Amino acid sequence: MNLAEIFEKVAHKQLAKVDIPNAGSNQHELNGIGALKDFFGTQAATNCDVGWHRFGDAEPEYANGQFTFYDARAKSVARTGRTEWRLYYTGDFLAASAPGDLLVLVAEKTSKRIHALVFSKGSSWHRAATQLFQIETEDPSFVFIPRQALAKNQIHFLQERIIDELDLDITLPAKPNDAELVLRQFPGGFPSTKEMSSFARSCAQVEPRNPDDTLIAWLQREEELFRALEKTIVVERLESGFADVDDFMRFSLSVQNRRKSRMGHALQNHLEQLFKQHRLHFTPQARTEGCNRPDFIFPGEQQYHDPSFSKSLLVMLGVKSSSKDRWRQVLAEADRIKNKHLCTLEAGISEAQTNEMRRHLLTLVLPESLHPTYTPAQRRQLLSVTAFIEHVREKQTHG
Repeated sequence: MNLAEIFEKVAHKQLAKVDIPNAGSNQHELNGIGALKDFFGTQAATNCDVGWHRFGDAEPEYANGQFTFYDARAKSVARTGRTEWRLYYTGDFLAASAPGDLLVLVAEKTSKRIHALVFSKGSSWHRAATQLFQIETEDPSFVFIPRQALAKNQIHFLQERIIDELDLDITLPAKPNDAELVLRQFPGGFPSTKEMSSFARSCAQVEPRNPDDTLIAWLQREEELFRALEKTIVVERLESGFADVDDFMRFSLSVQNRRKSRMGHALQNHLEQLFKQHRLHFTPQARTEGCNRPDFIFPGEQQYHDPSFSKSLLVMLGVKSSSKDRWRQVLAEADRIKNKHLCTLEAGISEAQTNEMRRHLLTLVLPESLHPTYTPAQRRQLLSVTAFIEHVREKQTHG
C-alpha cells in the first residue's frame, strides 16, 4: 500500500507572514500558483468545501470553509492572452498560524474531499507530517507532489499510525485475499483479541532476531486482517438494515469502541509473546497494591510481594497504544518500583510531555521505527523494545 492509494493529490507550503490574516495579509489568498494548477486544474474556476485542521502540541482544532481557485483575468484572457490564477479561502482559520508552520493540502482518493492540514513549526506533529509525506524542503510557495512520488511512498506501520491520528475519517484499503483468509479462520464474526493476535502472528513474516521489527510486523499484520474482517462484517450489517435509529447508533458505537480498544489489546498480546520468546520471567496483569494491575511485572507478582526480594531487580511496564494524558495512570500502579516504563505506539509526543514523564521517572519504550518522529534530545531518553528486553534480561541474569 502507498500514499497514492489514499490521497489523490497532495501539495504543501511553508506559511509566510503574507499568508496569515491580520499579520501580513488581508486578502485571504495563498500563493504558489504553479503547484495549485496541478492540484485544482485550470479547466474552469473551482469552488469546493475544505476541512481545516490544525495540529500542534495542544489539542487539534477543526473548522469548515471553502476554497475558490479562479482566473482573475478570465474575462479578458481572449483579448490579452494573460491569466492570473488565485486561491481564495473563507474564514480566519489561518489567523492562529505563525510563519514557518507547514500547510498541506490533500484530496482523498475515494471521497475526493479536500483537507487543509496546518502543522505548527517545531511540534511533534510537524515532524510526523514531514515523515508521512516525505517533505524534505521548506518552501514558501506551494510544492505539488506528483502521483508517481506518492506511489513510491510506501505506507508502513508508522505512516498508518500518523494517518490514523490525523482523524480524517480515512479507511485504509484491505489487502487482496485478506477477507477470504480471515473469514475462513473466523466464520462466526469477530474473534477475541488474543485469537486475532495469535492468527496475525501465524500470518506474518518476521525477523526473530529483531524484537522491534517483529513487533511491528505482528501489529501491522493484525491491523490488515482486522480491517478486512471489519469491512466485510460492517458491509453485511449495513445491507441487512436496521430496525430504527437507536439500532444503527448501537451498531456504530460498537464499531468505534472496538477500533479504539483493539490496538491496545493487540500491543499487550504481542509484547507478551515477545517476552516469552526471549525467555523473560514476568507476570501479566499482576496484582500490586489495592486494585492496581500493571500490564507487566518482571520477574513476577510473587517476587514483587516478597519483601526479601530486592526492589532494584523489579521492572514494571505499562502498555498504552496511545498515551496522551493517560500515561499518568501507570505512576501509581507499582509502589515498590520507583523507575517505571511505558510502552506506547504514539508518534512524536511533545517535548513538554516527555520532560514531565522524565521528572516522574517514567521511561518511554517504543518500536525503533517510531523514534524518528521524536527530537534528537528526546531520542536520547527513549528505549527501543530490543533495549528494554536487554534491560530486563540483564536484571534477571546478573541480579
